[in-house]
Amino acid sequence: MSLKTHSFKFGDYFLDGHEKVLFRSGKPVSITPKAFLLLQTLVEKQGHLVEKEQLMQAVWADSFVEQGNLSFTINLLRKALG
Repeated sequence: MSLKTHSFKFGDYFLDGHEKVLFRSGKPVSITPKAFLLLQTLVEKQGHLVEKEQLMQAVWADSFVEQGNLSFTINLLRKALG
């Protein structure tokens, strides 16, 4: 039986890992699926250094993509989080 937490609260945000939804003050925030995976990975590893390769593997595990995709997705996430 896994006791891994799939939901996280930080500031005004609530990340629901089961439903794959991010909420701000109880209202859904529109983000792409890749941005959601990136945020979920960062939140799950809070307090720890996460290397670029780890993020690439977590978000684009079965794909060959350029590292520019990571920068692009981080920018999307920053805009969504304000």
